[in-house]
This record gives sequence, structure tokens and C-alpha cells, in this order.
Amino acid sequence: MKKIITALGNPNLNEELKKIQEYKILGPDIQYQEGILEKLERNKDIDFLILSEIIPGEINIIELISKIKEINEKIEIIIILEEEKEELKNRLIEKGVFNIFYNYKITKEEIIKIINKKEINSKDEIKEEIELLKKMLLEKNKKETENKKFKKIKNKIISQKTKNKENYKKENKIKIISVTGANGVGKTMISYMLACQIKNKKILLIDFSKESHLNILFGIKKYLNKKIDETKIENMIIKINKKIHLICTEEIKDEDKINETLNKIKEKYDVIICDLNSSCKEIILKKILINSDKIVFIAEANLLGIKKSQEILKKYIYFWKIKKEKIEIIFNKQNKNSIDRKILNKIFSTFYILGKINYNLNYNLFINKKINFIDKKSKKEYEKIIKNIFCEKIRLFKMKEKIFIKNNK
Repeated sequence: MKKIITALGNPNLNEELKKIQEYKILGPDIQYQEGILEKLERNKDIDFLILSEIIPGEINIIELISKIKEINEKIEIIIILEEEKEELKNRLIEKGVFNIFYNYKITKEEIIKIINKKEINSKDEIKEEIELLKKMLLEKNKKETENKKFKKIKNKIISQKTKNKENYKKENKIKIISVTGANGVGKTMISYMLACQIKNKKILLIDFSKESHLNILFGIKKYLNKKIDETKIENMIIKINKKIHLICTEEIKDEDKINETLNKIKEKYDVIICDLNSSCKEIILKKILINSDKIVFIAEANLLGIKKSQEILKKYIYFWKIKKEKIEIIFNKQNKNSIDRKILNKIFSTFYILGKINYNLNYNLFINKKINFIDKKSKKEYEKIIKNIFCEKIRLFKMKEKIFIKNNK
């Protein structure tokens, strides 16, 4: 007589099986995982367990099967899953569970038919089990081969990434960087700091504002020549030092020649930084942004700053058709009362965040008395931002690597 227990969370099948004389149904339908283990501990010669995947308990179904097999390794388990899951099916077969069915593909009559077989491990079933095991081994070998292939490609990616880093200075194509944002966010100071902190590059700063504030920060008199032939661009340059040169936009009046002017001078410099002040004409602003390789957008981390930034970015992208991937964000004047960085990341989730710059009480000392305000913390902030600005190839490579890894999992 076949001893059977059921753990389906449904007593109907249990009651039906009790009507069959050849079966000895041990107790009512078990309603929870622990009840199965307790029953098996008391009766170690049970032949069949009819089990539902969704039986309540603290462990998953694979762990439950393992514990059941530890108590009674010869028990035949008929398991009913909620839906077809290839991975789960394979794991169950590994555990020696071959009678796997689904709620919508099994009837009570079929379960009874399985139990009524004199030899559960008939030749046909053994053959089927062997085929399943072969299939699993083939899939495992295939995965191992794919993993080896993937590792080889991944190593190639890492090797290429290292090569990119070594040749980075030669390959970098970022020439024109525009610094923009709402009024009063600190664009001019950041333009100045970027020019001062970028290393080993010849830099041209262009101040696109009527007031020409950059010359004040550098401590030089305003460039006063009124009539300059714009084709002779060298006559417009103020040499701050060997590394940094400056042009004030008062001398660039013809907006139709902006692109021509930028193209003419960019070959003479490693980087051109355009400080796009709020007083700059919109037509000039638009042309410069379109012509830029990268747009560094400065935003303040407060509600008003975010609202202004969103309005300006909307205009840039949807009305001026500026390429969104060129725009990257710096959060300026950060302090303990600023909006949390995680929230900012969500608000600007479709943009690359270059970094943040904390509010510095010594800015005014620098502007008024030229006292150095760059401490170690501030310097690190700018170094990180500059690295992010000029690591375009490496960053894109990382993104491609992530996509590759995701697609090959």
C-alpha cells in the first residue's frame, strides 16, 4: 500500500485519494512547510509527497526539497508549479524531482495515474530523465563556453580601456566648452576656476558679456580698443600668462561671424572656455552652444534654482534643438541646506552630473583682495569635475561595457 502525504494548501485532492483503497493517506492536507518536515520525521517510509510550489513557509521551494530529501531520499515528489519556469525546473531535476506539472496542465486523474504506476522509474521515464540530464549538461557546457568567450571579450575591453587612458591626451576631441546657466549661479567664477585648474593645456577664455567680469578676476584693465578687424583675431587676445589667454566679447559684435571666429582660433588652443553671461544676446548664445563640444550647465540646489534650470534646459533642448548629450550639470554653492544630492540626481536623471562645488565664504576675499581661497577640499572638487569633463571617451566606454555585460548575462 502506497503511503502518501499532500501539501497543496487545498484538501480536495487529499479527500479524493482517501477514497482509493490502494492508498494510505497519512493525515489531512498539510498547510505549511514545517508541517511536511514534521510529518516526514515521524514517518520515514512515506512513498509519495504531492507538493505545491506556493505552500507557505520561510524557505524557498528548492531549500524545502533539499530538507525533504535529507529526511527521506527515496520519497517520490510530485510538484505543481504556478507557471513554467525553465530555471526552476532545471534545479528541481538536479534535486531528483522529475514529476513536474503546472496548475493549468495537470488534473487529479493524471496525478492518480502517476501514483498507480507499478514502477515509477520505468525504462521510458529513466530514458526521459537521462535526456533531461544530458540537456542540462549541454546547457551548462554552453554557458561555460559563453562565459569563457565573454571573459575573453571583457579582457579585450579592459585592455582597450587601459590603452584609451594611455592615449587619452592625444585622442581628446573636446575643444570648446561653454559654461552657462541661470543668472547669478556663479558661471564666471567657475569659468575662471576651470581655466586656472586645468593642467597641461593652452586655454583661451572668451567672456561673452558686456561687463567683461573675467578681466576683473584676473586683475587686468578692460580691453578698450573700439574698432578691431575681427578677421585679425590675434589682435583681440589678452595674454594673461603662458597658459591662459582672454578675449572680451565687447570686441565680437557680429553674431554671423561667431562660428567663423571660433573655428579660426580653436586650432591655436587646446581648450576654449566660453563664459556665457545672462547679458549675452540669445542669438549669440544659441550659436555658441550649438558650436560647443560640451555645455557645462551650472545650477543651484534649491527650489528656485531647479525651476529656473529646468526652464532654461527645456528651451535649449526643445526650442533651440541643442543636443542633450552635450549638456552636463554642476551644482554650485552647495551647503547643508541644499536639496539632497540623491533627489537632485533623480530630478536631473537624464543628464550626466559632473559634480558639485560647495559654497565658499572666501570667494569675496578673493574678488576684493585677491586672497587665495582654494583649499584642499575645493581643489579636489574642481579636479574631479575637470576629470569628468575630459574623460568623455573613457566614460562612454564604461557605458558600452555596462551595456555589453548586461546583454550577455
